Amino acid sequence: MPDLYGGNVVKPFLGRVVIKKLSGPGPVDAGTQITIPHASAQPRNPMNVTYLSGINSSGYISGDVAGKRTPSCTVTTVVKTSSFFTANLLNSLILSTDSNGDTDVWAVLLDDLYDPDVYDGAKCSGVHLRQFARGGAMAVSISFISMYGDNENPGTIFSGTTFTSSSVDPGPITDVTKISYGGTADLVQSFSMDLLRPQSYIFYDDGTQFPAGVASGVFNGSMTLTQSVRYSESWISSGSINIGQTGAGVAITADVNLKQDVKDFKADSRTIVRTYQLYDSAGGGAPVTVSAM
Repeated sequence: MPDLYGGNVVKPFLGRVVIKKLSGPGPVDAGTQITIPHASAQPRNPMNVTYLSGINSSGYISGDVAGKRTPSCTVTTVVKTSSFFTANLLNSLILSTDSNGDTDVWAVLLDDLYDPDVYDGAKCSGVHLRQFARGGAMAVSISFISMYGDNENPGTIFSGTTFTSSSVDPGPITDVTKISYGGTADLVQSFSMDLLRPQSYIFYDDGTQFPAGVASGVFNGSMTLTQSVRYSESWISSGSINIGQTGAGVAITADVNLKQDVKDFKADSRTIVRTYQLYDSAGGGAPVTVSAM
């Protein structure tokens, strides 16, 4: 049966997402499977067909040409520091690089109990964190660029990745009471951080539909803090956020460049929105450090 959800649509999802490390310099061991709970998945695997308008008797499009495939996938879920969300995972996804500047390689299993799909030979292009002080869990989105999508790995470069069964994730959700800023910010109403690393398909005119690999670019990112105008502490050139409890948490420390302040005095909000660029002031290539609490 053909994949009813391929192409440019978002696949309805009820099941499990599992990522498996294939290779790379990060602290997560190769072969490790990590189950991501409560997830929504947004896979894309366009055919990239070009329709040619040539000279013909009818004046209509008369040909089509297959293009290289460009699969990608974004997984969105809630932070659970007692299970999958660890410092090792964040470092392996987007921060650790080898001598060529490349990040770890992963496979992503989207198992909806109907037609499981594997996005193979994937590298992480972004980790996006969102938290609101009114309550609820911290949200995290993890984006991947992959060589193959929808179980299409032909096994010519490396064998298609297989997964073993995994149990339901047991960890409690990390809520707003377990978020702190280590004395670097107070009266925070919302927080967002985008950890970004461009990933590029490596294409060759070799008669195949698929890229030969994915190459990593230079790490960058941005952050936003919304605070009461009565704040006494705020990020200027650096800051930290602690997610989770001691012994099962993640500490993120960042060097930043304050780009813009926008004040909002409507009604009773009286907030200031502070926008930052993650900025490596020391020139050491590490504007963000992620460690275990």
